[in-house]
Amino acid sequence: MKISESQLEAKLLKDKPNVFIILGEEPLRIQELANKIYHSLAERDFITKDSYLVTQKMDWAFLSDSEENMDLFSNKKIIEIKMIDQGPGNKGSKAIKDYLSKSNEDALLVLVEGLDKRSKSSAWVKTIENKGIMIDLQPLTGKSLYSWLGDKASKLGININQDAYDLMLEKTEGNLMAASQELKKLSLLFPKEEISLEKMEQSISNSSKYSIFDFSKAFVNKDKSKCLKILEHLRVEGTPETLVLWSVAREVTNLYKIKSSGTSKGVWGPSFYISSLEESSKNTDKKVIESCIKKIALIDSSIKGQSKNNPWIEIKDLTLEFIG
Repeated sequence: MKISESQLEAKLLKDKPNVFIILGEEPLRIQELANKIYHSLAERDFITKDSYLVTQKMDWAFLSDSEENMDLFSNKKIIEIKMIDQGPGNKGSKAIKDYLSKSNEDALLVLVEGLDKRSKSSAWVKTIENKGIMIDLQPLTGKSLYSWLGDKASKLGININQDAYDLMLEKTEGNLMAASQELKKLSLLFPKEEISLEKMEQSISNSSKYSIFDFSKAFVNKDKSKCLKILEHLRVEGTPETLVLWSVAREVTNLYKIKSSGTSKGVWGPSFYISSLEESSKNTDKKVIESCIKKIALIDSSIKGQSKNNPWIEIKDLTLEFIG
């Protein structure tokens, strides 16, 4: 069943579904909905979560293994499948359809970032939609974007005028995760206050000299010393590990697409950014990129508290492996 994001909480309470797919362009909005689903499933005794990040050489045996390993004493678990700018491929599509053709105690949550319109009509998407809940998040623009930001600001106890919003969006380059972080900082600097353009300028001028976008640029350009310096600044400044990992995942995924296809067609960004990606792709072994993709899923689990590893150390190690 296809529903809107505003209908999710009611559906979770009433129907108690076990199968979900969330599609969208912004990882923050996808993750926020996923967190609501995790919370609901936890209340229904889904104890553990296995997370998988899809690659072209993905081994989909984990879905059939999940069915075979079920017994009377097994804990119910969540199987989370993440896809970034790609679908599951023929093998993955078949594996998902085969899995859903049988009765399963586990919950299946598929999170898809950046899937094109045509792929959203694929048989595997329709199968999930027919078996459970589907939410296709539309990009936030104009009034919907300001409404989303306004709701975030209201929950933090601040009110922001139009000019201040415009400046924040310009400086965060439309990245919702970065904008959300800026709102949290504003709520600490100016609690329960009206945020004017002047206060927004003050907040931005007090920001760290390094941003997540500076890290992305240094990462793609394989500037080891600058990467490590920026990472440490971001850690000290309290930048969420999720935001840093999102940046790494985006660059690694784009590099993988270019390395696999031999072209940057379909990768969005300014010409200087595309040129940097193309150059980095030429100088990076495909096996290194594939290894980074696997490690991103493990770091994501660490951030969510599913392992005792330090996410900052893991991100640093991944960066060093990529740069070589």
